Amino acid sequence: MVPKPKLKRLKCSSQKSQRDYDQQKYWNDRYEAKLKGKSVDEDDDHTDEWYFSYSDISDVLKSYLKQFHRHSPVLDIGCGLSNIFDELSNDYFTGPFIGIDYSSIAINQCNKINKNKNYHYFTLDMMQKQKPSLPINSFGLIIDKATTDGILCNKLHLSSISNMYEHASNFLSSNGLFVIITIKTVDDTEWFEDCLIPALIRGSQKQQTKFIIHFHRCMTYTDGTKNGPNIFVIIKYDCKSYSLRSSTNQTKQDLSQIVTVKCY
Repeated sequence: MVPKPKLKRLKCSSQKSQRDYDQQKYWNDRYEAKLKGKSVDEDDDHTDEWYFSYSDISDVLKSYLKQFHRHSPVLDIGCGLSNIFDELSNDYFTGPFIGIDYSSIAINQCNKINKNKNYHYFTLDMMQKQKPSLPINSFGLIIDKATTDGILCNKLHLSSISNMYEHASNFLSSNGLFVIITIKTVDDTEWFEDCLIPALIRGSQKQQTKFIIHFHRCMTYTDGTKNGPNIFVIIKYDCKSYSLRSSTNQTKQDLSQIVTVKCY
């Protein structure tokens, strides 16, 4: 049996990271160095699969996955050179699969080595205010695997990452899953209550949308060590029985009718 590769822990804090994970230039330099067989720095192991592989989280996701999700378009935000689409295909997801990243070096390499006509890669910056040219309400599964943590190694990017969540909410279909794998928790109110939740509501557009956020705390790494990242499974519903206010400046009492949070 082939052993699983050790997956990379992304070290983030309220301080700016030693590496510029939040900078587009860092990632272009990193991928360019990798393609030349070099390293950006001595400690850089050039992993392409951050945190968990799909097989590591499939047990958590299986209680949420339905046939609808397996036969809907899939979007990977900040895809880099990940092979998660191969894993999803092996688990009977049919796609199409869309990988986006703001690193043109990574996307060019993905398109160069890609042999699957069902995989599509585009250079897109989801942190821009202007909505990217992807179809709204169309993706049954959207994945953010360590992208949030890379960007928020510098907390100055909270406002720009809210654009990413707003776009993701806009692209997510009714009953779709938005999966965020991150070291962030529901206890980080500046991120969870003041950034993520308002962005989801802004992006939903419709006045009859509800979100259920399932928070799975502190998963275990493939090497058996604890203190792995957390998993958020966000489900978007169109509910005709709800009539929500048009303003996104809801009080917490208003939000309780729009967003339900369940912790495990």
